[in-house]
Amino acid sequence: MYILIVAAVAPAVFLLYQVYKMDKIEKEPWPLLRKLLIFGAIACIPAAIVELILTAVFQNVLETGTLLFNFVAAFVVAALVEEGLKFIFLYAFTFKSPEFNYRFDGVIYAVFVSMGFAILENVLYVIQGGFSVAISRALLSLPLHATCGVYMGTYYGQQKVRSLTQPVSFGSVALACLPLSVLIHGFYDFCAFSAEEWPFFIYIFIAFVLVVFLITLKRLKKASREDRPVDDRPAQAPPMDRQTIELHPVEAQRTEAQPAEAQPPQDRAMKDILSASKEDLNNVL
Repeated sequence: MYILIVAAVAPAVFLLYQVYKMDKIEKEPWPLLRKLLIFGAIACIPAAIVELILTAVFQNVLETGTLLFNFVAAFVVAALVEEGLKFIFLYAFTFKSPEFNYRFDGVIYAVFVSMGFAILENVLYVIQGGFSVAISRALLSLPLHATCGVYMGTYYGQQKVRSLTQPVSFGSVALACLPLSVLIHGFYDFCAFSAEEWPFFIYIFIAFVLVVFLITLKRLKKASREDRPVDDRPAQAPPMDRQTIELHPVEAQRTEAQPAEAQPPQDRAMKDILSASKEDLNNVL
């Protein structure tokens, strides 16, 4: 049992460490990251409940074993529910946090929530299925959750920047962050569900996994390399108050209306020296 748990958890820890190392500028505090991991795992519980309910509903509406049922089960029952619950905890604990001050922070937060979810899910599957399941999920399922976290976090950082200049809401941020992660997660599950009845989906699944994982790795490195503060707007001088304007009216006018081109102090000094030298020469002559 202990070996199986280690086999389920170790690959996730390795992925987390690799993503954590890519936060080059300012490391996120461990208490916050630990909270995201824990609540990511907790999200598995309501996800399982909602998925059981939705599965029962759609089994009464749709014929099981069909492509339509697989599509609904993959995109709605699994992907939308799981990614949506991850996002709820991500938003609740980080969007207004003062620690969220760099754009790549959004990727870190989303990956930690996603991997918290994946770790608990992985432990449950591996305990039931054994070591072979641990290997397959380490190569496929764990990277999938990390990939969804990368895309969710990328758009999450963009929405944090947007919030500085215009009002945003939970719904608007969710609409920006969820679609691509749900699409990737849903298509992954759809191919996996359908491969049992239609074997050619195995080839689509393998090609999809390889392409998406490689693109995600490239995008992750780019986001880390180009990381910058959430608020990188140029600093502006504070406006003068009324008292300052009354005490220094000339300086206030000079600040409000700067000439297009002011003569440098070095040029003025040189001009004074030359003028003085000319006067001295005239006096001597």
